[in-house]
Amino acid sequence: MLAVLALLLGVALAGVPEDVDFAAEADNPLDLRQAAFARLHDETAVPTLLRIAKDTQTTPPRRWVAIRALGLNTAPEARDALLGFLASDNAPTRIAALAALGERKDRTTAGRVAARLEDKALLVQQAAADALGLIGDPATLPDLERALASPTGTYRGTSLWVRRHYVEAMAAIGTGESVRPLAAALDDADPTVVDAAVKGLEKVGGFSYAQGRTRAEELEAWRRWSRTR
Repeated sequence: MLAVLALLLGVALAGVPEDVDFAAEADNPLDLRQAAFARLHDETAVPTLLRIAKDTQTTPPRRWVAIRALGLNTAPEARDALLGFLASDNAPTRIAALAALGERKDRTTAGRVAARLEDKALLVQQAAADALGLIGDPATLPDLERALASPTGTYRGTSLWVRRHYVEAMAAIGTGESVRPLAAALDDADPTVVDAAVKGLEKVGGFSYAQGRTRAEELEAWRRWSRTR
């Protein structure tokens, strides 16, 4: 009991570096880690978070927490710093920045996020797609279409898992403008891409064609519906 009380007192009195350390430690209680992370959203934390994130001696978990904490930080400096991290040579840093930018849902950053769909690392491409889904800017639909059609999305004729995330992002954007690219994805050779396209069309349309139809009939019904939009 005394150990728990001491832990609670330590967390309550923590500063920014201590909160980063606590949130980065996977063995700490989840609710207390979340509380420490939430405190890092205060604007006054930004200078210290940036110092931690940019320190070459920072451990990967601490850097991840520091960058992710900037996502829900309202300070303009947080947004600018996240955009800067997109140019990092370190892929996990780019991924953390993309995740944070997605959480901000700031459409002014959508173009910079979309540019990472052409990143050399597939996990970064996935993070960019996921972030675009959260940001929800229809203007990025052509970027997602190009990424889906890119030959870099296949390896020796096999569709790579990242392509599904492009379609899931189109679905998450979920506007009428999403219908055409989602309908086009119905003809993809990758069944996971097709599944994501169907789910996206169901979201936009607000209904399903699955009941009482074969899979081929369901897809054809969506094609016909999309042509009326």
